[in-house]
Amino acid sequence: MKETILKKLTKEYVIDSRDMGKLRTIRKGLFHFECEAYTIRNTGNLFFIGMSAMFGLMKMETAVITPLEKDLSFCNLDTVKAAGKETYMFEMYRSALHEDDLSAFAGMKKKYSSLPDYEFKPRWYDSLRLDSSIAKSGKKISASAEIMMNDCLDTYLALLRDAPVCDREEKKRAVGAYVDRLIHEGGVAVDSMNKIIGPELTAKLIREFMYGL
Repeated sequence: MKETILKKLTKEYVIDSRDMGKLRTIRKGLFHFECEAYTIRNTGNLFFIGMSAMFGLMKMETAVITPLEKDLSFCNLDTVKAAGKETYMFEMYRSALHEDDLSAFAGMKKKYSSLPDYEFKPRWYDSLRLDSSIAKSGKKISASAEIMMNDCLDTYLALLRDAPVCDREEKKRAVGAYVDRLIHEGGVAVDSMNKIIGPELTAKLIREFMYGL
């Protein structure tokens, strides 16, 4: 996923790698994390985190695209493979200064309705998840699910290309409202990272590198 996203973005944007210091590689017991952060010039922030555990039996990859100079909500792309089950998620969370026009995603859920849906557990951020989000989980779904993720990514990048320029500081405050709650109220990944590297480094990883604030 990382290579695909970088290839698509570098066709249209200049991307600069960011120094993450000791947060680039995180090891704790059976868990191994590799993180990368980039600045998308005149646009925003790009972040990747890959995780492997239990000697490779569990693998996770997450990408976060956060427009800070374009008025479009940020998106997460996640893939998880564990115990023979595969999960693919494209999610957008309300963080635009003005309501996003996401009609370009209309029909996406119908197009991939044959794939089994992922069942979300209730979280504080459910009300902020936009209707453009789509999540699937099951066994041996990777071939179709990867096409779905590519469709979602292409649709999002088309919206990003046409999104209006906005005030960076105002947009950072809008994204920061979500990030503050994520740090203090938690989430699946946040809860795990708190246990592995502690709350202080987790907050730094999320605020500074994951979302570029």
